[in-house]
Amino acid sequence: MILIGPYDEGIDCGFAGSYLFPRQWFSPAMSLTLQLGVKTDPIEYRYSFPWLFRLLAEEEVRLVQIGTWFEMYQLPDEFFVQLRQQAENHGIQIASMFTAHRELGGFFREEVGFEQVARRNFERYIEIGSLLGADSIGSNPGAILRDRMGTKSQGIECYLKHMRELMHYAKEKGLSWLTIEPMSCLAEPPTLPEEVAAMGQTLMDYHHQHSDSTVPIGFCADIAHGYINQQEEVGFNHVELFEATYPWLYEFHLKNTDARFNSTFGFRPEERAKGIVDVAQFRELLMANADKLPVNEITGYLEIGGPKLGRDYSDHHLEEMLRSSLRHLKAMFLGQERETPHLAAPAAAVTAKPIEISPSMMCVDPLNFEAALRQVERVGVDMLHLDIMDGHFVPNMPMGLGIVEALHKATDLPLDVHLMVADNDFFVEQLAKMGVSQVSVHLESSKHLDRTLARIRELGMKAGVAINPGTSLAAIDYVLERIDYVLVMTVNPGYAGQAMTPASLRKIADCRDLLAFRGFDLPIQVDGNVSFENIPGMVAAGATNLVAGTSSLFHRSASLTDNKSRMLAAIAEGLAACGKS
Repeated sequence: MILIGPYDEGIDCGFAGSYLFPRQWFSPAMSLTLQLGVKTDPIEYRYSFPWLFRLLAEEEVRLVQIGTWFEMYQLPDEFFVQLRQQAENHGIQIASMFTAHRELGGFFREEVGFEQVARRNFERYIEIGSLLGADSIGSNPGAILRDRMGTKSQGIECYLKHMRELMHYAKEKGLSWLTIEPMSCLAEPPTLPEEVAAMGQTLMDYHHQHSDSTVPIGFCADIAHGYINQQEEVGFNHVELFEATYPWLYEFHLKNTDARFNSTFGFRPEERAKGIVDVAQFRELLMANADKLPVNEITGYLEIGGPKLGRDYSDHHLEEMLRSSLRHLKAMFLGQERETPHLAAPAAAVTAKPIEISPSMMCVDPLNFEAALRQVERVGVDMLHLDIMDGHFVPNMPMGLGIVEALHKATDLPLDVHLMVADNDFFVEQLAKMGVSQVSVHLESSKHLDRTLARIRELGMKAGVAINPGTSLAAIDYVLERIDYVLVMTVNPGYAGQAMTPASLRKIADCRDLLAFRGFDLPIQVDGNVSFENIPGMVAAGATNLVAGTSSLFHRSASLTDNKSRMLAAIAEGLAACGKS
């Protein structure tokens, strides 16, 4: 069939006939149950299956979809029998399998041996699914080499031939379904709605004709797949491609993506801030179109790759990535009232607060300090952030107590002092005489943190605890009763102009969750690379006070007024991402 449309003119789909209006082969489901699971891809070559099973049991997610790995097809039956038992020991059901690579795509290759290897591995794949007790196994069909697009029709026919035969073999081995994933590229069919309909109906018609000896074939769709053509025009967005699978939809993958359907990721607060996938929208679509689906129970599997593989600084982040995304999916996809945490309460439980802007006065021209102060006052801010350093705790000393004392006499704005010093107690006593509103001290430099925080309050100032990027939030757990706010450092302290540390957004979100879990509704101040680009993620993660420096309010590219407008727009974006706009 030749397609003419906004995507690519004159594209040969490789199918005979037209399936724009697919025939129903099933009795429409009148109600729909949604289930949540996880695809195992991110633990590949990183963590054990029992590690994942324990995590899922703790998060009360009971279904997994096993992703393939390269050695799998040669492993003995005993391995899979043991794997199934390990899952069951943790109360986990291996409900599905799906390829993690394109290793079964040999049906689209002309070179000698590829077709035979694909068939042999696919049969073994079915056998493994049976051993694991899976209801279904699935894959994406494969890829046509881009310089051999003329072989697409031939490849599709070869694929369909083998799938018809494999439907019989899957039935013999006790499986219930085979599944196919529609892709985002014309070289990897099916992609366009017409291709999806043609392949889905062709194989379902065959099942209908041989219902006693075959399993049905349906789609494992991906809510992050959209189609953009060679001219970089969006032919079909991710919602439209998902809707095209309804008559054959058996299961699907849950993940997030950007506006170009380029990179994919999960559903942590900072990822939701940059992603376009609205999980609640897909929940509503499924419930509204339940009568079009071939099943009355459907599972969405979280499918993420995880952090950079094989790095000591990144691998350990996988646990938090999974837990955070699963909590969001339980709330927004399953419709649970709360995102059930492992150690924390949901973001929704935290009272929304106005976002405050605290300009870092360390960033102004010291030769024109008063002029800069008046500009800051005119543009409108919430407080002045003053960094006091001693050259010991951090290797810098940009301003001293004299500046604080002079500012108290020169402005009505509250003074917010951040101490980066070795002797906190000395400076606290001095600041109390200078009209300071609030003081944060680093737990890393405090000999008796509880005593110091208590003294700050005794002197009539608000007490804050500052925490460096590499310090665990657990260190502040037992002083929460002593503080009025938390300062999360998103760079290592001492200098302006640094890049935000990689775990910063996650740490902000974790801090928000810790406070909520402990029942504290405290402001979270963030300091370090609070840029126009980073602000949306910071706000979405839970920041309520932004220390603005050279990457935002004092950015050299524009005036303070224009820079503040950009900050407010970035704040609004972050609030919208977490549903607080």
